[in-house]
Amino acid sequence: MPDLIVALQRRIDVNALRAVNTYQREVPEYASPSPEQLAHMLDFARFIRRVSLERVRDDTSLDEDDLAAIGDVGRRRGEDRLSLASQRQALSTHTALMLRDVVETATAANTEDVLHMANWLGREGNRARGAYLDGYLVGVAQTWSMSAQVQMLARSLLADEPPPTGIARAAGVRLANHWLVTVVRFDPPGLTAPARKRIVATAMASWRIPMSWLGPAELVLVTPASVDASTATSAWLVDGGVYGPAADRTLDLVRGVAMDSGRGCASGAALGAVGQLAGVLDQARQISRLTSAERRPQHLYSVADRFVELGAARLPQMDGWLRELITRLEAGPDLIRTLDAYYLHDMSRPATARALGVHTRTLDYRLRRVEELIGLRPASTRGVRILTAVVAWAFADRLREA
Repeated sequence: MPDLIVALQRRIDVNALRAVNTYQREVPEYASPSPEQLAHMLDFARFIRRVSLERVRDDTSLDEDDLAAIGDVGRRRGEDRLSLASQRQALSTHTALMLRDVVETATAANTEDVLHMANWLGREGNRARGAYLDGYLVGVAQTWSMSAQVQMLARSLLADEPPPTGIARAAGVRLANHWLVTVVRFDPPGLTAPARKRIVATAMASWRIPMSWLGPAELVLVTPASVDASTATSAWLVDGGVYGPAADRTLDLVRGVAMDSGRGCASGAALGAVGQLAGVLDQARQISRLTSAERRPQHLYSVADRFVELGAARLPQMDGWLRELITRLEAGPDLIRTLDAYYLHDMSRPATARALGVHTRTLDYRLRRVEELIGLRPASTRGVRILTAVVAWAFADRLREA
């Protein structure tokens, strides 16, 4: 063991510099550090190697001073506003690099020493990782806005990462086993950064739940949803539709977001368990993209509302057929928007005409025009099945082209 320790101590500077170069290459948020940050990264890379080798040599654990120093570095990273995802990636990279340092330096005579060091790194590495992340979250709590903390919590849940319980506690967010994920898409897009910040702040004042922007035109709400229907914050699935108090309150929040943005909003919702929310997010996002935007959203659209369109989206051969129908309908007077309103209002002619701001005779003419162009009567069973998919595909097409 002593000869391996000595060899590794001689390489501390070389291995530390290599580690920093690796972080810059593999962790996007570390790619362009300031000179001060770069110096601090290099100092820490040297420190953690020196301390680890000393403790392995003495066959002792990291002491409280060691853990406090590691936590202080984590706190500084939080104050630098680096993301939790980047910190977890950096820690995983660090573990791999420490093991590589040992393996590359060892000789055939050091096999038992390598195993001993790997065992020590596994045990003490978990303690060091915990101290670092605890410190990081302290830095976050001290310097990040509540809005930023809530968005961090949402991103952790949606990435299927362990949620930062300290942040959830500080933000007053109840962690649950099941969550209702709702993607709100804004139309027209192009919300400015100040507008997005204001929308989240207003939404949080109404209901403090995890939420985050997926991009300039998509906001995701992550609502805690108990499977116990008797609780006030519950949601459940019935035949693919989302129901319950949590769903009702989420719809109210979506309406508030639409009003605050001054734009139409389309929502897609899906329910899932912790650890499976990345897939749930993907489904909710697809649903929102197959749904037309409304100034006052009437419904949280789920798989029950868009299962035909979702199925068609997975069949490439359907694309050409649906696009052909869309092209034919574009020859008429605003037929796609008319059909969207018609189905949105359960095929009620008076309600549809009011929503479109036209006379019922104008509406009847447009519906006849649909039949003339594609041979489908909008109120027939076949017409409803096909034309609802055509309308959703048309809206998704516009998003793909944007």
